[in-house]
Amino acid sequence: MTSTPSGKRIRGLRSATQAEILRSHQRDEEFVRGLREKFLDLLHNFGGYRTLLPFIQSDIPLKLLYFGFTSGLGNQTLGEEYTGIIQADLETRKVPSLSARVLAAVLECFGERGLLGLLDKLKKSVDHPDSELKPEAVIFLNCLIDRLKTAIPLMILVHKGLFYIYGRYYSWGRRLAGVDYAKVYGKRPSDGVSWGLRLLGLATLAQCALKMYRGKDRIDEEDSSPKEEEGNKCQLCLETIPTTTTPCGHLFCWNCLGDWLRTRSQCPYCREHVIPSRIVHLMNL
Repeated sequence: MTSTPSGKRIRGLRSATQAEILRSHQRDEEFVRGLREKFLDLLHNFGGYRTLLPFIQSDIPLKLLYFGFTSGLGNQTLGEEYTGIIQADLETRKVPSLSARVLAAVLECFGERGLLGLLDKLKKSVDHPDSELKPEAVIFLNCLIDRLKTAIPLMILVHKGLFYIYGRYYSWGRRLAGVDYAKVYGKRPSDGVSWGLRLLGLATLAQCALKMYRGKDRIDEEDSSPKEEEGNKCQLCLETIPTTTTPCGHLFCWNCLGDWLRTRSQCPYCREHVIPSRIVHLMNL
């Protein structure tokens, strides 16, 4: 792997394109998934599967380990080496500092999941029997938390749409850490690929706008209709009864889960890798 010391100036700096950044991340994710499968096979052979299962239900531990030995040491990841790009701060024309690279990796792995987990803990605290909050405050805070849990995935999807259009900052974590990508060697993709991704970005933003419009209509309907048990609703739209299950056992409505898996192959709840063809539509609910 090509090593680039932190703080070194980059001459002839050119920003990487959307296609190069996207392909780099896809390559890294493929490698991490393959590494996880080999690790699971190894645990099966040595009988340690059940003991370590809670730690390997997601790709996050291996992903952090992988980025620790690549980005953390100032090296390119396999995906970056494959596409000829490096992490860079385009404003200062330098390789990002170690702290910026670590922050970007941690936020990319735990950012969305951490926010949703924090909201879940806050909701439990608000609903706790020993809470001294007034009933009006409990209702208001529950409503606010539910809307935030719905808005966070939408905001991340909007950010991804903007990335497809403008080609900067693959994730919120990299934007907050100021970690961009620069092209240093190799051929660039054709202009047709970049224009195709821009169209995908516009379609993604249109999809988000439609979801927000439907969400506004749903809120208006809820204000004028009797409340249903929240536990019987889809955890994404909080509107319909869930009719579809993932292999890891979490329930959502068919349309929401299908839309989600078209943008990322993970369970919206636990982030377990999900193959779209393996979701099951339950007919007897």
